[in-house]
Amino acid sequence: MSSFNGFILLLLLLLLLVFAFTVVSVEPRQGLPPEFTRWHVYVVNGLSDGRMLFVHCKSKDNDLGSRNLDVGTNFTWSFQQHIFQRTLFWCYVSEDDNDYDGGGAHASFKVFWQDVLLFHKCSWKDCIWIAKDDGIYIKNVPRNADEFRWQWKPGLLQH
Repeated sequence: MSSFNGFILLLLLLLLLVFAFTVVSVEPRQGLPPEFTRWHVYVVNGLSDGRMLFVHCKSKDNDLGSRNLDVGTNFTWSFQQHIFQRTLFWCYVSEDDNDYDGGGAHASFKVFWQDVLLFHKCSWKDCIWIAKDDGIYIKNVPRNADEFRWQWKPGLLQH
């Protein structure tokens, strides 16, 4: 009788595990919770007239360095979230207006943080930020639509 009870207990545990992994796989892509997903962040130069985009991105733990991007190119990196900490990346970007009048503009913004709405826009994998002439956009991947987020601030900060 005890081996039968052990068999039933093992069967119940197996069903519980199957149910638990089925519930986890409803939200994130590939059945993984956000902290086990390999995330990719892209910062894209979508400016017109051949304008260069300066990009400097970092987190609390990692300075990813700065780059100058030609139109149509991007800066990308990938990572996995910290399980016990909140992963946060942000970028400073600036564009030169090519008028040589000392103009230009800049923006500083978060590109990845713990937020289920962000995860949905990134389709649980790819967060794509695009610098355009009128401001900064995030690509809503499931809808294939660029959504306006921030306006450019006039002038340039020292970097």
